[in-house]
Amino acid sequence: MPSVISKIKHIAELGASYALKLRRPMNPPYQFSIEATNRCNFKCQFCPQSNPKHKDIRPVGELTLENFQCFVKKVKEAGGSNRNLSICLDGEPLMNKAFPELIKITRQEGFFPRFSSNGRLLTPDMIERLAPYGFLASVDFSSDAEVFETIRGRKGDFEIILENLRYLVDKASKEPGVRVEIIDITHFSQGDAEASLKKMRGLFPEKIPPSVKFWSREFHNFGGHLDLQKQKTGYKLCPYPWTSFTATWDGNVVACCRDTEAKTILGNVFEQSVLEIWRGKPYQEMREHLAAKHPERVRACVKCDMPWSRGSKRWGIGYAVSSLLRR
Repeated sequence: MPSVISKIKHIAELGASYALKLRRPMNPPYQFSIEATNRCNFKCQFCPQSNPKHKDIRPVGELTLENFQCFVKKVKEAGGSNRNLSICLDGEPLMNKAFPELIKITRQEGFFPRFSSNGRLLTPDMIERLAPYGFLASVDFSSDAEVFETIRGRKGDFEIILENLRYLVDKASKEPGVRVEIIDITHFSQGDAEASLKKMRGLFPEKIPPSVKFWSREFHNFGGHLDLQKQKTGYKLCPYPWTSFTATWDGNVVACCRDTEAKTILGNVFEQSVLEIWRGKPYQEMREHLAAKHPERVRACVKCDMPWSRGSKRWGIGYAVSSLLRR
């Protein structure tokens, strides 16, 4: 198992590739993600899934166990220091009925699984099925039922998900391999983020293990899906093309985790090796365009607010390194 030192070394070397704007990074990707499915049981206002035409933009389907094993094998062949593996992109991963097997395979192959969920299907029964393997689940939630059921869920979903999360937090207090992130989204409706987070924290027991984290979502525009009317604060080179490798359920490697519509396809991981794609012409051209301050030449980046958020806390060195170490 790679040490923290080897992970920091990997991040530093990719950081050098990023700082030097290399078309071909010196190292393999740091963060790997693959989509369990692009089906979803919610239509959240801040997510592209809320677009009625979203399902027509690319094929709807599910990651098979055979293809997942192929992906994991290729990730291992690529090398690298990070053993966290994200099993999500677009959609609700638990909509894939084989999801518990995906978690099991991930652990059997020496990786630690991470996923984002809306929490509706993360029932006590499902938690019990997943807990023996260990995992990190990130769930967007709220401090207010009315707000939650307006921007995210349906009538009655708030209480169901709250009970699921309470069960999950209790499980994390008993199982060291279970980790939880509960993220407040209430302020999407223009509320007070700090007060809302404090109120949401109060919905859970006072004493919780360090493996359970609470924080507020910093919203982005999902590659142009949302009009957040943010003021451009100067161009900053996006780090994702130098650090992350993200695939859809059918193997297409896309620009980053924000490219849920697969606007920019860089290769197919079921047909090519990771490094063949990572150092291939499409990836190189994307890096070149972004380094030259021309995000408009990359379909996934045309309307994305990431390059124009220079003043955001995410650009601090400490925040960036700690964020990568968690992934």
